[in-house]
Amino acid sequence: YGDHRDLHKEYRRQRQMCIRDRYLSMTLSKIFRYTLLAIFNALIVYAVPLALTFESWFFLSLILVIGILVNIVYFTDRFQPMKWILPGMIFMLSFVVFPAVYNTYVSFTNWSTGHILTKTQAIGVLEDRVFTPDDQKGLEFEMYILQDLDLNFYYVANLDSENILFGKAVSDDEIFSTSYATHEPSLFINGEFSTPDGYYQLSGKEQIANSTTLQELSLVIDKNTRAQLYKISVFGASTGRLTSTSQLYTYDEMNDALFNNATNTLCPVVKDNFECEGKEIEPGWRVYVGGENYSKLFSSQRIRGPLGVVTKWTFQFALLSVIFSFAVGLLLSMILNKDGLKFQRIYRAVFILPYAIPAFVSALVWKGLLNPDYGVINSWLGPLYEMLDIEPVKWLKTKESARSAVLLVNTWLGFPYMFLITTGALQSIPKELIEAAKVDGATGIQSFWRITFPLLMVSISPLLIGSFAFNFNNFTLIFLLSGGGPPIIGSEVSVGWTDILISFTYKLAISGGRGNLFGLASSVTIIIFALVLIISAISFRYTKRLERIYGNI
Repeated sequence: YGDHRDLHKEYRRQRQMCIRDRYLSMTLSKIFRYTLLAIFNALIVYAVPLALTFESWFFLSLILVIGILVNIVYFTDRFQPMKWILPGMIFMLSFVVFPAVYNTYVSFTNWSTGHILTKTQAIGVLEDRVFTPDDQKGLEFEMYILQDLDLNFYYVANLDSENILFGKAVSDDEIFSTSYATHEPSLFINGEFSTPDGYYQLSGKEQIANSTTLQELSLVIDKNTRAQLYKISVFGASTGRLTSTSQLYTYDEMNDALFNNATNTLCPVVKDNFECEGKEIEPGWRVYVGGENYSKLFSSQRIRGPLGVVTKWTFQFALLSVIFSFAVGLLLSMILNKDGLKFQRIYRAVFILPYAIPAFVSALVWKGLLNPDYGVINSWLGPLYEMLDIEPVKWLKTKESARSAVLLVNTWLGFPYMFLITTGALQSIPKELIEAAKVDGATGIQSFWRITFPLLMVSISPLLIGSFAFNFNNFTLIFLLSGGGPPIIGSEVSVGWTDILISFTYKLAISGGRGNLFGLASSVTIIIFALVLIISAISFRYTKRLERIYGNI
């Protein structure tokens, strides 16, 4: 009985220790969790005023949504199981949903060079502009350069007999922290300048030796006006000039207009700019323009014509790239998918090598290889050209050769991926099906088309659709290899024979020499997204049909 009682006490003691340890661990985890939440909420509180200041409404909505989700999940026990998927949701919102929604919003605005800021920001930029009044333009006067015992420079500006200004010459960084110049008529006695005690007047040679420093200094006369050294004279006084920082524009909130202080005119709002005397003042601000960007694409003949050529080639490029790379990859995987083949692993490693090299590096290397004058490709094909008595191919210089080169390089870049996925898919096909077909008298070609290929398509069709979508927007290859060229002669916009929709968009909206038309570019990307979405939906429907037919084999 005594031993039983001791065991019971030990059991209670051990249980209490476990409860205590569990309580302590829970307490520490809560402290750690709430500390991190406090830091996170502090960052949210800090970011909200910044978003309001810059009028970034999309960014504000994003951080508020993320903040609410995090606090609900981690502060309540009911939603705590969601803590494992919340980080993924946050990344999805930040890097998928938010960019897509924001891009759609931009496509309905006039967002472009000169119309990037909000109206409040644009007004702030305009109100910071200054001008020089007419009565101060070209005004010159005598200026004397002094130096004190601490080697600081001082200016004496003799504007006229009644305006003798004296003060320390300061740099631009010191202008707002220095005092204004003082009137010191006593520095001139009988019309002659008298150096004050404790200062030394620099000679012409000394001014020339310090000219770089002196020309960066200013004598601050008032909040709008400064005096600067203009010309150094070896004999007598040097010459100074006035520079003014008078405010050029003042915003009239009541009339929603700018007032031009230089011409005393009112500049009203015209759509997305202030307009003064028939001329728009830059910068303007971004506004909602509805479907204007989309109508430009289809109503303007200068854009619609090249857009049709580019769209047709984009579909051809994406489809042929998938077909060629898939054909090469499948052929190699079929050849190497044989039991007992010697050096099988080495062959597979060699075929995967192009996949390990970054695409942009490969594109630049191929561009050098395809150089029509010095490239290795034409050097190797030289004997063939001589035998056939034909001119060397001008790679990337003509429409046919450029498109062929783009497809060739993209096939070389894409076949290792196809080789990998088809190799895996072939190894998953039951060998019994092939053996049964042979027993029934089927040839190798019949077995491939009736059994192997359909079963292969069931597993890799989604990957082929993804490859098509990737090549539909393969900007890197086009930009680095051909630059979209050769150019289409006679086109009113910058476009080439190998341009696809995304590179044409870049030329049209970014590098066309008319500034950055982000709104127009966004509208084209929305159209590209819609095209890829429709094609993918149709393709996936076909894939489901294959799964229904062959999925149970």
